[in-house]
Amino acid sequence: MNRVDGKVALVTGGARGIGGETAKLLAKAGAKVVITDLLERDGKAMADVINEAGGVACFFRHDVTSETEWAQVVAETVKQYGGLDILVNNAGVWARGVIEETTIEDFDKLCAVNLKGVFLGTKHAIGAMKTRPPDADSGSIVNLSSTAGLVGSATSAVYSMTKGGVRLFTKSTAIEVRGRGYNIRCNSVHPGATESPMQDDILATSNMSPNEIKEFMENRNLLGRFGKPLDIANAILFLASNDSAFMTGSEVVVDGGYTAR
Repeated sequence: MNRVDGKVALVTGGARGIGGETAKLLAKAGAKVVITDLLERDGKAMADVINEAGGVACFFRHDVTSETEWAQVVAETVKQYGGLDILVNNAGVWARGVIEETTIEDFDKLCAVNLKGVFLGTKHAIGAMKTRPPDADSGSIVNLSSTAGLVGSATSAVYSMTKGGVRLFTKSTAIEVRGRGYNIRCNSVHPGATESPMQDDILATSNMSPNEIKEFMENRNLLGRFGKPLDIANAILFLASNDSAFMTGSEVVVDGGYTAR
């Protein structure tokens, strides 16, 4: 028996990177997967990859900052697959910038995607999950934060602010849904530097040579390498499955030991 057999999972930002690897892993573990993203071509291709491998997946173009689109995506997921068991709030954006030079436009975009998107997803997922019986498997909401939500940053303070907000919103959600008697768990994942399109953007703005990047990684964390999307997806699958049935309001750090120092 697979770890999430028969469950329905929705993964935002699922067209590529950590989100894409998570969508593939959830499908391989038995879930029906709804992929959402603004990258329509990549998202459809990811759903095709899953279906061709024998899984079940579909794609919806989705702006996570729009409440109207969240309502539509969740309603269509429930209509098509009969419910929603797992939400992975993965969609996120990053920007480099010192505080004095950060524009209101950059601030608003970071907060809209990284905070508002997680809030809206959680809000609508609770509505779809809250009627499950107390003796059934818990609904699971997994929010992607970051090591930047645990420690400060010299070059992306607003990003850190948003990811710290995701961390505490996750804990507050866990407390609230339990207080209201809902059979829902909510946990956060905190990746370190991971091979992904976002990490490519970070390195592209750093002006480091390949040798400097290698030296940087050797000194950044205890394992001396970038994480791989599968490293993070494995943690997300754990939190989505019954393997973590006694975990809620928790944070899982997957950073190669970066925050251990």
